[in-house]
Parts: sequence; structure tokens; C-alpha cells
Amino acid sequence: MGRGGPFAKMVRRMTIRILKTGALALFISATLAAADSKYQTVENWAQFPSGMTKWGAATGVEVDAHDNVYVFQRNPAMPVVVFDRDGKFLRSWAQDIKFGQTHFLRVDRFGNIWLTDRGDMQAFKFTPEGKLLLTIGKKGVKGDNNSRDAFNGMADVAVAKNGSFFIADGEGPNTRVVKFDKDGKFIKWWGGKGKEPGQFDQPHSIAIDSKGLIYVGDRSNDRIQIFDQNGKFIKQWTNFGTPWGVFIKGNKFYAVDGTKNNCLYIANLKDGKILEKIEGLNNATAVTVDSKGAIYLGEVNGTNVRKMVKR
Repeated sequence: MGRGGPFAKMVRRMTIRILKTGALALFISATLAAADSKYQTVENWAQFPSGMTKWGAATGVEVDAHDNVYVFQRNPAMPVVVFDRDGKFLRSWAQDIKFGQTHFLRVDRFGNIWLTDRGDMQAFKFTPEGKLLLTIGKKGVKGDNNSRDAFNGMADVAVAKNGSFFIADGEGPNTRVVKFDKDGKFIKWWGGKGKEPGQFDQPHSIAIDSKGLIYVGDRSNDRIQIFDQNGKFIKQWTNFGTPWGVFIKGNKFYAVDGTKNNCLYIANLKDGKILEKIEGLNNATAVTVDSKGAIYLGEVNGTNVRKMVKR
């Protein structure tokens, strides 16, 4: 039967009808899923400075006590950019540092800014204006799990109330958390590769709660492990997909899954019970929350910093 025959025409009409119905169903499903979320995206929230027309791959995002937003991006001209909570550009710095590969950015309780460089295996502590205060690790020098001053998987950093800090050295061959005192003196490390409690396979992100407990996103083991500050294993959660980035605010725990489910989990810090799951992200690696409850997400492959607020 020819292409233009009655039967062929009927089949084409039915196919178009089915496709339209399927597309409508998908649209309705996506709309209902978005409506179910308590959050909505704020489009074009940041006012870019001259010379910056779009985000670089955003590997780190964090807010300070004034709700200023710090972004660490793979843009050598403006690696660190700072905005107020309304998106007004404030400043940029760290252009004089040649990063091997930008990674996490953290703001500690003292207002200092910490950056990790996964490429050159270093961590840096700065003032909010970008003055360098401390460097951990040797540029381009790789160590093993037993090294005291060299890393091979520099990923993230968390700072305790007394100023001591913890580095997740796990996006590479190393599989450990390393503890230092406030001056950068090596204290100890724990971990090692494996799946048993206290062992790691890519400890990628780290955070500390108000009680001083340490939460480690053990990425390739698909779990969150919780320790005291001496490295004693307490418990683990396995309901956060593949955790790329973790963050704690008040009584809530936040984790982004950048590969398995591409979503943000918001959970009760007390027991890890999921309160909300926000889907549709693009390789999110970092998450932070300001004093008003606005959520900022750094998306690496999405080259975006997403801001979400409650409806």
C-alpha cells in the first residue's frame, strides 16, 4: 500500500494523537510534581558584573552571617564572586591564584572563607575580602592516606567551634577524613577504603552540626556516615541517593545527589527522615541555605547557581 494510502494516513493520525496524549501526560505530571514542591526557582536572581555574562561550572556556594552569597566557579577571571541576598554584585577575588580545579567553598562560624582545590590538592583560608590566611597542602604534591601535609583527593572542609578543621580527602585515591588544629597542625586521620562502618569510598563532602558531630557524604558508598570529632563511628544513613554535597542548617540536613537521582533531599537532622525531595537538578554538587530559608545550589555541568525560595 502506498505512503499516501488511506491505511497509512490513518496510522499517522493515530500516532500523532498518541504522541500528543503522551506529551500532555508528561507535561501534566511535571506540572503536578512542581506544584507539590514547597519551593520555586528564582529566575535570574544574580546581577552579573561587567565581564561576566554567565556562570562558570559552580562547584561551591555558601552564605555568610549577613546572607551574602559566595560562589566558587571554574572561571579564572572571577573564581570567587560575592552577591548580597537580593543578587546585587559585591566583589570578586582570588584571580591571582591559579587553581588546578576549583571545588568546595565554605564559610566558617568566624566568617572566614575556605576554598578547596582538587587539582593541586590544597585548601585555603581567606578573609571575606580575599586576604589569604592559611594554606594546607603542597601545590601539586600528592600524598597517600598516611600523609600529614599532602593530599590526593582534596574535596571539602568543615570547621568546628574551637577552630579545628576537618578535610574530606576522598575524590581521588585517598579515602579519609583528616583532622587539624586551628593553626593547621595535623592531628589525625581516619577512614581507609571499604564499605564497613568507618571506611570510605569517595568521602566527598563534610559538615558539622551544633553538637559537634561530623557528617560525611560517602559518595560511592551511597551513604552519609556520622562520627564524633575523634573519628568514632556513630551511625549511617542510606536514604540520600549518591551524596555529592551536604549542609546543615538548624535542625535540618540537606544533601544533593548529583548523579543517581539529580535531586536535593531535605531531612530531619535528628533521624535523617526525608521531609522533601526536589528533583530536576543538573549535576548539583553544593547546597547552602540563608537565614530566610532560601536555598542556593551549585550545579557543575549545569553551570548554574540556582536559588529556590518557599512558595
